[in-house]
Amino acid sequence: LIPDGDQYFDLSTLSEEVVDGAWEEALQRTREKAPQGQGTRQRGLLNSFASSVSRICTRTDSTGGPDMSDQVLWLRFEPFILHVCCRDFPAAALLISAARSVFKNVGVQGWSDNKVMVALWGDEGLEMALTDPSGRPRFHDQVEWLREQVNSRHVRNWAKIDRFTEALRALPAVDATLPASPNGVGDFDFELDSDEDPLAAGGAERSSKVEARKGPKHYDIIGDVAVLSTMPGNADKAAIGAEILKDNGKIRVVVARCGALQGALRAPIFLEILAGPDRKPLMTTHTEFGVRCVVNLQAAFFNPRMGPERQRICGQVQADEEVCVLFAGCCPEALQIAAKTEARYVVAIELNAEAVQCAGRSLELLGKRSPERAARVSVLQGDVRTFVRDLPQGSFHRVLAPRPKGKTDEEDGQLVDEFLDCLLPLLRPGGICHWYDFVADWEFPTCERSTSRISQAVARSGRTCTVIRCAAANNKPVAQRQYRMVIDFAVS
Repeated sequence: LIPDGDQYFDLSTLSEEVVDGAWEEALQRTREKAPQGQGTRQRGLLNSFASSVSRICTRTDSTGGPDMSDQVLWLRFEPFILHVCCRDFPAAALLISAARSVFKNVGVQGWSDNKVMVALWGDEGLEMALTDPSGRPRFHDQVEWLREQVNSRHVRNWAKIDRFTEALRALPAVDATLPASPNGVGDFDFELDSDEDPLAAGGAERSSKVEARKGPKHYDIIGDVAVLSTMPGNADKAAIGAEILKDNGKIRVVVARCGALQGALRAPIFLEILAGPDRKPLMTTHTEFGVRCVVNLQAAFFNPRMGPERQRICGQVQADEEVCVLFAGCCPEALQIAAKTEARYVVAIELNAEAVQCAGRSLELLGKRSPERAARVSVLQGDVRTFVRDLPQGSFHRVLAPRPKGKTDEEDGQLVDEFLDCLLPLLRPGGICHWYDFVADWEFPTCERSTSRISQAVARSGRTCTVIRCAAANNKPVAQRQYRMVIDFAVS
């Protein structure tokens, strides 16, 4: 984005400098920290960022048309990451208790004699393409909007870091004689399971209420339903549900999952209603980036945390592309692509009949707003492994495969081979597959086990592939130290 970085900042003094003007809320603190005489150069970094984006968004070639000589340019904002070495488990437990009041992804990363490593991961990240693969700018005259996207994350990052600092200062001294609890980390065993930060939107009053509430302090919001990924344990379930209803006026029902997703249909085993009416079926309409998706929470899988990933995919779909979405569920990916891109058509395949019915109702909602876009989507109900045989081979520019996970490692490996063998023939030469897999945290960033399976499957089909990208699909683990990741690869 900034090809000649030396003229904008000096890495040797980066630890002492803060970019002036990047966020209004911390402006005074920034000026106090900045070295004397450096304000002009620091302001130049932000201005240079804006001017660089402006050049990208408006650049032309020698003929006056868009300059398409370069490859895709990406804007990336890395989330806050902190690793802390604690002297023992009681100290690590206190640190985790403070961090979990602010950050969602906190845990023990490893330990040895007299050393416990705790990892904290923020969630204020951003990754978006500024140009398409041909180099054409995607955001004409939207420099201020791009600047706001970055600066707003700065604001939220600093606010969370300040709250974390205050929580650390309020910690009691570590008692070396503190008895160990059965789970090894004191009373901090609940899972923080929402991408909504309850401390960010409601001020100090709401923050104190959230902190005072027992049990999980974070939850997913799907439509008008708050979903806790685990039961609150021995806490008063009705009281927790009532507090969540008061915490957010848009929520009408509070439920908790009892068990993991079940079988090939990926349907929850059971949802227990903690507060609100006992709706059967538990249907809701979830709005994601302006697109409405109908979900039957008792019969189909839906993950609101994948919303940013779906937007990333939409940013890559080009005009007149033919897209196939496998394991489509309630079709959030197909709906977003139809509503946000100029794809020629989208074929979605899903085994779960309840999910297919939800997708049909969502398409009706989209059709009321844009019949032409809704008509681009075809939803087919059936098993991917047999259904794809009837689809035109070698015709799709892009295939999305958010596959289900097998019950055992052996079954999962078999599913991977079967799914890859059936989807690869769908791709035309140069086509791209977005393959979603499950990996342990130690496998990042290369994920060699997953990429080798892809390479072997592509070789079996007599083709070659190039891995374009390998990253976590979202920051929340699907199990202890297990993550859902996405590999983008192109076949030829």
